[in-house]
Amino acid sequence: MSPKILFKYLLIFGILFSQDPAYNLDDMKKNEYQLLSNPEDLLEKGNIELDSGNILLAEQLFNKALSLDPSFAPAIKGLSKLSLHKGDLKKANEYAIDAVQKDEDFREWSKSITKISENIQNGNRNVQQGLFDEAIKSYELILRDHPYFPDAEFYKGLTRFRQKDIEGAAEYFKRALEVYPDHQKARKGLDNVTKQFLNAGNKSYKRGDITRATDYYEKALEFDSDFYLAYFQLGVLQKKQGQSKKAIESLRKVLEIKPDHDKTWFTLGTAYEADGNNQDAIVHYSKAIEINTGYTKAYGNLGKLYTDIGNYVAAEDRLKTVIQIDPEYADGFMRLGILYLEQERYKDAIENLSLSIKLDKKDFNKFFNLASAYNNVKEWDKAIMAAQSCIDIKKRFGGGWLELGIAEMGKKNKTRAKRHFEEARKDRDWRKMAERKIDEINNPSKYEK
Repeated sequence: MSPKILFKYLLIFGILFSQDPAYNLDDMKKNEYQLLSNPEDLLEKGNIELDSGNILLAEQLFNKALSLDPSFAPAIKGLSKLSLHKGDLKKANEYAIDAVQKDEDFREWSKSITKISENIQNGNRNVQQGLFDEAIKSYELILRDHPYFPDAEFYKGLTRFRQKDIEGAAEYFKRALEVYPDHQKARKGLDNVTKQFLNAGNKSYKRGDITRATDYYEKALEFDSDFYLAYFQLGVLQKKQGQSKKAIESLRKVLEIKPDHDKTWFTLGTAYEADGNNQDAIVHYSKAIEINTGYTKAYGNLGKLYTDIGNYVAAEDRLKTVIQIDPEYADGFMRLGILYLEQERYKDAIENLSLSIKLDKKDFNKFFNLASAYNNVKEWDKAIMAAQSCIDIKKRFGGGWLELGIAEMGKKNKTRAKRHFEEARKDRDWRKMAERKIDEINNPSKYEK
């Protein structure tokens, strides 16, 4: 063939393929297939692609063969087989009948399609009668001749599901998806099963059975490695156990699968914050807010972190924003109050901490910080009330006893103050401060200015 003719030939087929989206072949193989003008050659390539799992490409080749010769029965049979690959038995049967009408040689193929229907009916009937193992045998008969037919695996999954064999169901649904990844019913079945594992894990977690919860989450991932919610719950569990490295690894897996999962960005932020990695925590809290502009907890934690590192302007901005988004968010008012405590803006601190307590009267920390604010402005009676509420909620919290002692000391009740400081001393976290206060009472001359 002369270069001129070859160029003209390629041009004609290039236009033909490029103008019809139905025949937009894979770029890697497009040039090779553009040269094909014989239905037999297109059929051969289509069968190769179908056996390789390239269903779309195979379909394009079979259709191209039929566009050249609409009566070419082998290509119609190819589309029938391709429909089986997609789990579409109805379409497979329609193509099989059409193939027989075009060429009687495909009668046996058509009969094999009918046999699939019969085995499915037999299997379903056995399931209804509770003969589950017999049903499985019927579906396996299909796979013996048509191992590429995903519905056979799917029906086996349904059978195990009816038996309440969740793991067995998951295994078969997974196999169906391995045969044909776009099988919607198998996808739905597997999602249903993995969610059951997830829910069982969550229940175990709530009961405090960490080992069993972990097993359930890992079981869900065994059957569906893209089930991001299982990775998320596993990360939450690992973080609670203090396994920061493992938690971060699990949570990063979530973001690989679902990068816009705001709760994961937030939880990763808490993991980094717990490790003292404030900068990464800030980045992750900020990303959670970018994804979900109403994420109050992310605003609250970001405000707290900015307070901790001394960026008071940024802290105030985030915390004022969050209480505008949610005026009922008690922790937002508390953290704003703590920010003002740090800045020695005690009046503002008292106002915001009081608002936080109106919204949430069960948090000892809110009463503790309010007591501290009142002590700083020497409103001893109000400080006593707030500190007493704090230790009523959490009796062993040394901070509450310390603030109660400071208030009594301010009122010159040294004996009572010392007794409160002794209680504070029992809390390891507050021992040094409590001992210092006790020493101030026992040796006042050491602290005279």
